[in-house]
Amino acid sequence: MKQFNLTFLLTVLMSMVGVKALAHVIEVENADGKTIYYNWNYDKTELIVTYRGYGYDYFNDEYSGDINIPESVVYDGNNYSVTSIGDGAFYNCSGLTSVTIGNSVTTIGKEAFKGCSGLTSVTLYCRSVGSWFKGSTSIKEVILGDEVKSIGNEAFRGCSGLTSVTIPNSVTSIGDGAFYYCSNLTSVTIPNSVTTIGNYAFSGCSNLTSVTIPNSVTSIGDNVFSGCSNLTSVTIPNSVTSIGYRAFFSCSLTSVNIPNSVTTIGDDAFSGCI
Repeated sequence: MKQFNLTFLLTVLMSMVGVKALAHVIEVENADGKTIYYNWNYDKTELIVTYRGYGYDYFNDEYSGDINIPESVVYDGNNYSVTSIGDGAFYNCSGLTSVTIGNSVTTIGKEAFKGCSGLTSVTLYCRSVGSWFKGSTSIKEVILGDEVKSIGNEAFRGCSGLTSVTIPNSVTSIGDGAFYYCSNLTSVTIPNSVTTIGNYAFSGCSNLTSVTIPNSVTSIGDNVFSGCSNLTSVTIPNSVTSIGYRAFFSCSLTSVNIPNSVTTIGDDAFSGCI
């Protein structure tokens, strides 16, 4: 009997922990009438956006249309910052068409937007952009607010539907593979605030036709534009001192002006440029 009671007690406790970790505990309606579901952080001082119910598949399309994640919400007379979007929060919300994420959000969990097949537009105001939308093929437009300081590694890797991205003057770095194989990206403006462009950052962007590298950049890394088969024009500023391995491999550059400032050019940097 004692063993049974202990087992029963452990089962109850484990289920309670599971509910706390997964289920939404409060729901708040935005000014636009859309309801957002939240869970608490560990000490109940901040809110985490989550799915409705006890699991990500408990309801279908609880989020649809245009969704705005606020910086803070008022609940029970108190104001709470929204700092995270939890694992699978928007999982399989195929009716979600656009999402705006406020600058209070610092982390977005695994597969938060997986299966959002109707998501076409993303607006981000958070300080640093992680690989939250990696492989989201439906996204066509990305707008980054002036609060964004860095675009992380593989941030939009494989977003093959992406045709437009606005990079504000606040961004100082573009991570490795940030736009890797964004095959429908036709143009990109890199602002003078950017000092670092990571390896493979725009590799495989086969519809990119021209690019201007700002004079704030001092080096072009390995494979940055490799496989950009339609890239015919590139402007390299006098600030650049090195061009990495296969930096422009298999591009279609008809001519390129390499400034005197460049002292190092990696192997096959311009190989395959017909």
